[in-house]
Amino acid sequence: MNGMDWIVLGIPFGIVLLYFGSDWLVKGAKGLALRLGISPFVVGLTVVAIGSSAPECITSLVSMDNPSLILGNVVGSNIANIGLAIALAAMVSPLVARYTSMRVELAVMIGAALLLVVFAVMGRVGPLEGVLMLVGLVIFLVFLYRVKKGDGEAVQPVDDGGRVRGYPILVTMVSAGLVLLYFGATSFIDGATELAKAMGISDLMVGLIVVAVGTSLPEICICILAARRGENDLAVSNIVGSNIFNVIFVLAVGSLFVDIPIPSTVLYFHLPVMLLLSMVLLLSVRFRNSVSRPVALSMLAIYAAYVAVMAAVPSLTL
Repeated sequence: MNGMDWIVLGIPFGIVLLYFGSDWLVKGAKGLALRLGISPFVVGLTVVAIGSSAPECITSLVSMDNPSLILGNVVGSNIANIGLAIALAAMVSPLVARYTSMRVELAVMIGAALLLVVFAVMGRVGPLEGVLMLVGLVIFLVFLYRVKKGDGEAVQPVDDGGRVRGYPILVTMVSAGLVLLYFGATSFIDGATELAKAMGISDLMVGLIVVAVGTSLPEICICILAARRGENDLAVSNIVGSNIFNVIFVLAVGSLFVDIPIPSTVLYFHLPVMLLLSMVLLLSVRFRNSVSRPVALSMLAIYAAYVAVMAAVPSLTL
């Protein structure tokens, strides 16, 4: 296919594969975790968060020739996760989120964002930083499991008909999900790259908007569905976990294979927006134990203003 074909077909086809791949991976991994007796909250913060971050991770692996796409994907996804996913879910139904249940995780989310600021001051993320982040992630997961493994009751993974899924089905779902994620990410990145060339915009801007929103679709869908079902802890913990994993897992994996430069515009514009939205979420949960519709509107307004400024000042994405 030529460049225009990739723009017309590659991006939407990739999004479809990313959506279904993430959906199958999350359902299969969640089922396996619940069968092993892990509590629903821990599943939401780890298994579901890792699964819904899988599009970002696979996208990083197939973007080695465009390290700016990796950076834009991570930063843009974290911004979209709060400014779109949490905000839209809270507009559907105000989200109750207990601060006492997730204060450690919220602190780690802010810490991960500040770590990215440190890397931005350094001007790059390399293999050494990637290894250190992955070690920190393992420590965090072990700590989280030991502290919260007894929270709540384990439940049986069931399908829409109420039947208990067996291990072979769950493993098949995980495997199929990973395959769809790979081909979806490849198609999506090819289309996004051609879009950047056709429009004469930077890879970073494509990563911050097109790739970020595309790979955040699983989080957006999970949050909205969880809000409609009243699964508030899952909606919020999924985003908190996803934002943690995007920095110390997705970015780390990408930096193992290629040095990722961080331009000054990311330090002075994009990261402050990410930190602002993170602090809005933290303060809302800390003082209200919820994300209300007015707070959600403020998140949406911040995201809209962010995109509008980028469109008006393209130099901010160079």
